[in-house]
Amino acid sequence: MNLPALSASTLFGACLLALLPAQPLRAAELLALSAAQAEAAGLRTQAATPASADEAQRNLVLQGTVVLPSQASDMVSTPLAAVVQAVLVTPGQSVAAGTPVARLLSPQLIEWQRDWLHAEAQSQLARERLQRDEQLFAEGIIAEQRLRETRSHARMAQVSLDEKTQALQLAGLSARQLQQRQLDPHLTLLAPAAGTVLGLDASPGQRLEAGMPVARLARAGRLSIEVQASQQQLPWLQVGQSLQVDGCKTPARLAAITPQVSSSSQSALLRADFSGSENCLRLNQFVQLRGAAAGAPKGASALSIPAEAVVQHSGQPHVFVQRAKGYEPVAVTLAPGGGARVTVLSGLRAGDAVVVKGTAALKGVWQGLGQEEAAPPKAPASPAKAP
Repeated sequence: MNLPALSASTLFGACLLALLPAQPLRAAELLALSAAQAEAAGLRTQAATPASADEAQRNLVLQGTVVLPSQASDMVSTPLAAVVQAVLVTPGQSVAAGTPVARLLSPQLIEWQRDWLHAEAQSQLARERLQRDEQLFAEGIIAEQRLRETRSHARMAQVSLDEKTQALQLAGLSARQLQQRQLDPHLTLLAPAAGTVLGLDASPGQRLEAGMPVARLARAGRLSIEVQASQQQLPWLQVGQSLQVDGCKTPARLAAITPQVSSSSQSALLRADFSGSENCLRLNQFVQLRGAAAGAPKGASALSIPAEAVVQHSGQPHVFVQRAKGYEPVAVTLAPGGGARVTVLSGLRAGDAVVVKGTAALKGVWQGLGQEEAAPPKAPASPAKAP
């Protein structure tokens, strides 16, 4: 019967496993290989070196989307029923506080102004009456009860005037316009703060009811980034942490970490606030953020090794360190991140020679693979003799 051809590496792996102890080795034990066996397995080592400042301080790589926080958005709406006469801004335009946004025509505004003029006249009349009754009471001509009633009428007249004054001010009329005491149906809506026009919800000729939106504004310098973080990255993140945004000089600040993960992606949603004045972000833009892992060692205490040196065992990353009499599996703690090199936070010392080639063969030996091949075959049972 013809047997399938086996590669040289497969044959050597089988032979190497057969020559080494059949039982799995503990992490503290050494994997003893001769120089010839190590050379045949293609083992290559590389010294662990201190991580560079960039590797130690920027080992977190996150992704997110730029959004507008609710507290940084403004809605310009009409305070009363009106017809849009003109829209004075365009989407994307930068506006200052007090910039005219739209001009409206409102017959209801005339009614409010009329009511205000009437309340002002009533308040003036009540003040004059109060002044006269106070003089009459001082001369003993009227009773105190009448003076109290006059004071009450004057106070209620002033309250009514204040109410209608505030309504007109909320509608957009200035104190100067009120002093003119004229009936004017034209109303100009102003931007409440400096920012950018995100969109328009009204057009010239459109009739609006009270409270309907006219324009949406984004306040300047107030953006957030919704960041996705894996469960492996979460232990290295904390509120207040600085994250550098690719393409921006000003860092973002991690403001919130939600206490739940997405059922579909198993990632957590984080919010980072960006308050820089530079014009480097756009709404709905996809960005990358980088930063140092919270609590990670700084400088020389963090070491850098090639990513291929790391193997997983029982959910814990390990590396094989070359010792004088063999190769030792060592558990290590890695900083979050990826790429060709990884940052080791604990478990190694600078200068340790870690295996970067041939780790698969060493892991198989460490886990006791091949013990069936190495064990001697059992002798066949003797046939029972007939009585």
